[in-house]
Amino acid sequence: MSRDVQHFEALGRLLELERRAERERLATEKAALPLAELEARGIVVLDVESVEERIGLGGRTLVTFAREDKRWLRSKLHTGDVVTVSPRKAPVDAPPSGIVTRATRQQLEIAFDRHPPPFVDEGRLRIDLVANDVTFDRARGVLKKLSEMTHGLARDRQQLVLGAMAPRFEKRPAFTPSRPLNPEQLDAVSLALSARDVALVHGPPGTGKSTVLAEIAVQCVKRGQRLLCTAASNAAVDHLLELCLDAGLEAIRVGHPARVLPHLQQHTLDLLVEDHDDRITAREMFDEAFELLGYARKQQTQGRSRTRFSNARAAKSDAYALMDDARVLERKAVEAVMGRAQVVCATLSMLDGHVLANRSFDVALLDEATQALEPLALGAFLKAPTVILAGDPKQLAATVISMEAKKQGLGTSLFERVLKDFGDDVKRMLKEQHRMNEKLMRFPSREMYSGELRAHPSVEGRVLSAVLPSGAVVDAPPMLFLDTAGKGFDESREPGTESLRNEGEAGLVGARARELMAAGLAPEDLAVITPYAAQASLIREQLTDVPTLEVDTIDAFQGREKEAVLLSLVRSNGEQQVGFLEDLRRMNVAITRAKRHLFAVGDSATLTGHAFYARFIEEAQTQQGYRSAWEWSPGEPS
Repeated sequence: MSRDVQHFEALGRLLELERRAERERLATEKAALPLAELEARGIVVLDVESVEERIGLGGRTLVTFAREDKRWLRSKLHTGDVVTVSPRKAPVDAPPSGIVTRATRQQLEIAFDRHPPPFVDEGRLRIDLVANDVTFDRARGVLKKLSEMTHGLARDRQQLVLGAMAPRFEKRPAFTPSRPLNPEQLDAVSLALSARDVALVHGPPGTGKSTVLAEIAVQCVKRGQRLLCTAASNAAVDHLLELCLDAGLEAIRVGHPARVLPHLQQHTLDLLVEDHDDRITAREMFDEAFELLGYARKQQTQGRSRTRFSNARAAKSDAYALMDDARVLERKAVEAVMGRAQVVCATLSMLDGHVLANRSFDVALLDEATQALEPLALGAFLKAPTVILAGDPKQLAATVISMEAKKQGLGTSLFERVLKDFGDDVKRMLKEQHRMNEKLMRFPSREMYSGELRAHPSVEGRVLSAVLPSGAVVDAPPMLFLDTAGKGFDESREPGTESLRNEGEAGLVGARARELMAAGLAPEDLAVITPYAAQASLIREQLTDVPTLEVDTIDAFQGREKEAVLLSLVRSNGEQQVGFLEDLRRMNVAITRAKRHLFAVGDSATLTGHAFYARFIEEAQTQQGYRSAWEWSPGEPS
């Protein structure tokens, strides 16, 4: 279905709704909660001091904050978060803002575009999380540019993303794969290489989407094409970088090193530029400039004579001239390093940043395309004439806070729109999965993928007993559903939040985790997941003595896998309300994380009010994997 340019304006309005919803949620929490609770939730960090200051790329001032007593911070801030810094007990009208570039248990490093005011070096401070407008602003910029593409090849690209012009394909190219590929993988690579505009790679869980993307990258570089690898999240971009490096490609990661996995930081543009001669000279010039600015401040504060003001003005003028010259040298260093790269990896929000704003590529690979908001994903079409979208529309989409924006379509990905506009001719689905036992695969394949998945012979019969010490006895068929119906394990709301928990289920899941570990399963091979953050916290509290055991929400665990996965479904009520679980993509993620054993706990009296969950429980019964909590005793066969 084609749309007109008003589509971009409509997306802009939805983005504004989402921006407003994010701001309002943060403002509501700050207004309603005491400081102690705000600190507990990680929205505010209290009583920290500046402990180190240094100069980063572009003359940014990097300040590290910590508590004087070295106690752990109760912070849940992440790299990339926007924050303000102000005196602990003397609020200021316009506190300086910066970006978190490193977050550990004891320290926060924050980058400031301008040198922060003197109070940052004086006494105790508070750090406040604020709404991040940069991503929204850049997404709005993408929409504006697309709406203005009205002539020549630019108009063709505009019409393509509006669904008014069909994607074009060349004759399928002959190529020699650099690695073994199954028939569907080979077909997906071939389609991508023949695409002039756009092609889709649909990768269900465990089907080797990464293998396909790596092969596309290799073949593009062989053809002499300049390649952009992008995604919405830093983790996904890091994964693309690893794929390219493992394939022997010259790849550079654009983004602050603190946002990149430690073992990949040496491939970031910032660190590569640091060793360039021009950057070394620029750093010395920045140091001299900041000394001059410090001198100027002293002149202004030591008196009001004409001579002091004249000295201050001259020092500032010299400092700003030095900084301008230093930035010219930095740009030369950046150009030299970027010029060596065959592949550039960056998040979607970085595509319009100063490093990439004026750069173009021959092909863009957009991974996790079904988890990116459409306005951000459209940015890839401004960077390259050919875009390969990879993802799985049957797994979770991007998070949208505004219910109104979600209802009007902001949660629909560009991948889904392109597929709806042009059909399966522009898509190839991968079908052979290398993760799950065939019995684990059977239900999601039938329910979500039209029964088209098949298990590779190497995994189809894998069971949990094969990775346990010889002689260990534990009731662990591939799929096991533990039914709590009638036990009185009712759901409840966590005080002060909208999140739900279920103490009875938490106890069962905690006991099951200990049973499996006692049988010899390594904690690193086990994960506990649940739809609700409150339930994850409750279960985590029971297992604090096992720090290597992961306990998290389903959403946070998307893209991961473990030998065994314990799933707490939480919902248990008289109205058969399933809440979050109405989104079947969430359940699809949950039941496709396990390689050998899935242990799901839930209340059938509540869950069977929804046909999907009724069929799930029926599948467990068919596989002799149904147990009642009335008869269940962890550590003993049922």
